[in-house]
Amino acid sequence: MRSLRTWFFYLYIACTLGANAVILIPFDPSGTIGDNAIFSASWILLHLLSVLVLLSSRALTPVPVAIALGIGGLVVLSAAWSVSPTDSLVYGVMAAGNIVIACLLAAEYSLQQLARMFLKVLSVLVLAGMAGALMGYDQVLGFDPHARSNLLGGDPIRGFFQHNIMAGFYAATGAVLAMTLLRGLRRVLMLAVFIIFVLWAGSATGVLLAGAAVIIVPLAQLLVPRIPLGALLAVLVPVGVAGGAVLNQVWVPLLEMIGRDPTLTGRTVLWEWGARAIGERPVTGWGFTGYFNSAQGAIPSLYVPEFENYEIAHFHNSYIQTAVDLGLLGLGLLILVLGYTTGAAYLFARTTDTRTGVGLLMVLVIFLIASPTEFLFINYNHFGSFALFTVFFGLLRHRRERAQHQETASRSAAPSVSAALNGRGSAASQR
Repeated sequence: MRSLRTWFFYLYIACTLGANAVILIPFDPSGTIGDNAIFSASWILLHLLSVLVLLSSRALTPVPVAIALGIGGLVVLSAAWSVSPTDSLVYGVMAAGNIVIACLLAAEYSLQQLARMFLKVLSVLVLAGMAGALMGYDQVLGFDPHARSNLLGGDPIRGFFQHNIMAGFYAATGAVLAMTLLRGLRRVLMLAVFIIFVLWAGSATGVLLAGAAVIIVPLAQLLVPRIPLGALLAVLVPVGVAGGAVLNQVWVPLLEMIGRDPTLTGRTVLWEWGARAIGERPVTGWGFTGYFNSAQGAIPSLYVPEFENYEIAHFHNSYIQTAVDLGLLGLGLLILVLGYTTGAAYLFARTTDTRTGVGLLMVLVIFLIASPTEFLFINYNHFGSFALFTVFFGLLRHRRERAQHQETASRSAAPSVSAALNGRGSAASQR
């Protein structure tokens, strides 16, 4: 029974990465996408199975369940004021289900097991995607409306991920986990596989993230065990501000140097539309997924030429999209989850398990680096959102169990102290 549950979670993770979309939605290299009815049915079936797995669990505890239901409930409740109520309700239920299953996964497996589960699924999908491309399986090929080649000089691939941009992002995430969790020849081989896949996918985001990982991970392994979080923040915050100011000045020539659009393929223009949308409904937002499923959402594509022949589904920014969907209330919740998870992962790496802790911390760092240009968080059936909440609930569980252990240890120590004091008193009376 345990092994069946594990395989269910492996399948669930693979689907959040896009494996069922690649397999079940007809696709050709020209960008033509066929009927997605079977794909939609696969997610309906998976969510139904999730209910059975959830009801049969004995590992859930009240506090994390209440948090999961609270955040998921806000997403679903946004249908009440959404400009597209049906879409907000349907997709909101799926997003809420993802958050609850993340809570369940974290309740049944340790943080060490979770990190290795993510690495195993990413490794299998990357290897399968590369094999599929070599064998001419069209479903794993990528489509770029701007007809850009990858950094190997050929056509990009997406593997078994949603598209080549996410493929590069996920491969960079796998590279982080391989560098921290594996040892010896396995680490070298899997890191090489992930890097080759990033180059093959042809995503500038993936290349930049993989490059950052190769630099940041060894530094984190060196510094995290030695430097407290507060001291690190005291250094990183001003350095980050200064680095951001420098990047603001050099990013246009930098992108032009590697042949990329300074507007980040229209993203900067799209973010301006997002800022205006937030200003119109700042508190509760437009409803989950509501904006681009309404008449208002059709307008930006008319003014962003880089998105020609592409149906805009989100603002390509995690924070703008969350604020548009759920208002500043939802954005505040997201920032709290991100802040707690990143800080708790750092402390876990310092106090409990450096290898796993640094791995999870670096995954979060990769997420944070990518989040301004990609929609990762509070997104239905999406690995970025699912992984964030899984690690969040896993760290909550670890903190609770550690506190219980410390309380038990202090209680067991108390009688010993009392007995020692009584023993001294008896000895004194005898004297």
